[in-house]
Amino acid sequence: MALQYDGRMVKPETDNGQTRRESEHRGERRFHWQSALLLESVRRDTFSNWPVPYVEPDKLAQAGFFYLRTEDHVQCIFCQGIVGYWDPGDDPLTEHKKHFPNCPFITGSATGNIPRARHDNTSTEALYRFLDDYHTFRVSTTRPKPPKSAFQTDSALVSEAGQLVYPHFNTITNRLQSYSRWPKHVGLGPDVLAEAGFFSTGLADWVQCFHCGGGLHGWRSEDNPIVDHARFFPYCLFARGKLGEDAVNKTVQENPPPQSNSRPIKLSIQEVELLLIHPIAKRLLAMGLSPVSVKEALKRRIEDKGVICRTVTEALEYVFNYEEQQLKNSNTNNFSHDGSLLPYEMSVAASFRSGHSVQEHHNSQMEMERMRLLGELEILRHQVEIAEKPLLCRVCRNARVAIAFQPCYHLHLCSTCARPQDTCPSCGAVVRGTLKPIIG
Repeated sequence: MALQYDGRMVKPETDNGQTRRESEHRGERRFHWQSALLLESVRRDTFSNWPVPYVEPDKLAQAGFFYLRTEDHVQCIFCQGIVGYWDPGDDPLTEHKKHFPNCPFITGSATGNIPRARHDNTSTEALYRFLDDYHTFRVSTTRPKPPKSAFQTDSALVSEAGQLVYPHFNTITNRLQSYSRWPKHVGLGPDVLAEAGFFSTGLADWVQCFHCGGGLHGWRSEDNPIVDHARFFPYCLFARGKLGEDAVNKTVQENPPPQSNSRPIKLSIQEVELLLIHPIAKRLLAMGLSPVSVKEALKRRIEDKGVICRTVTEALEYVFNYEEQQLKNSNTNNFSHDGSLLPYEMSVAASFRSGHSVQEHHNSQMEMERMRLLGELEILRHQVEIAEKPLLCRVCRNARVAIAFQPCYHLHLCSTCARPQDTCPSCGAVVRGTLKPIIG
């Protein structure tokens, strides 16, 4: 049976004469954010160097696992549980259930999981196929956005190509310090990767460039990091300066990176409608949220990050932010006078032009005033609802928030719902302690 990894280094058992699995051909190695592991297809790509011949990478990825590049240890993206030391006959999903029965992926809770499309003609399969294709498109044609900036096209001539995405890693010393947990089985040392502009994200062998933000994983001992940097991110000024313009162009021409089908970055109307089929969207709708708000919030998330939200709580944040922005816009657009006639003033002028009596005009005026007051009341009611939502527990939606987790300090749950939590449902941080702030 597979043994749950508890942090102690234990010698793996013999493989019963089984030969080591041959390294597979690597597919897409680029990433922008670690949230890409919500896609089963991305998790599957992490197993290109998987050493165990009797446990199928397809089943591991389908069960929520990605490869940590340490021994045969895999980790669940949803509960962060680690399993390793696999034996012949082990089933990944069964082992996942046995060791981590409370994992939201295992319990069937709404998560941001994106299964690989099975080529069925259902609306659900159409949704997953579209999300998978869209992520591939974004990774191959855009780069991570610098702070306070929109996505930039994958080009050496973008307006902000010289802006550092991670300026605190602009020295090789700082980059080297990020490799304290670097897996020893990768075959490439921190020195050569840091020299090529990469710092370690702390997750398996996932590294990112301090300059352009582009990330790569799936390293092998024969790789040349600076050449791969230039091949996958030819717009990066650091890689171009390090390798030389001619060498970069030659590298891309001789060995171009994987490409995807071209499409608009903005989602189509049909794609936005498909979002309501996702389990997270269904959970939000069951909580009584507006379908329009849910669609627009998830649309913004996908266009911003390339993937859907990881949890319902994270999706709630996007919905609340969207509704608050809409409320601000409505308050800005209403109750203003720019010198032109307001609707009520236009009705008064029209009544006199048409010869209506003073009494008729007075009745019309009273009705318009009543409608105006009802409109203001509705706006105020909606404003109160939005203001109260962040104060309600994100789980039960009844009690007020009361517990703040440490060290992340997220204040999202009531005392009852916070008690059984060992990880923060908002950011996934391990709960080291709790605080009960005084509110009011």
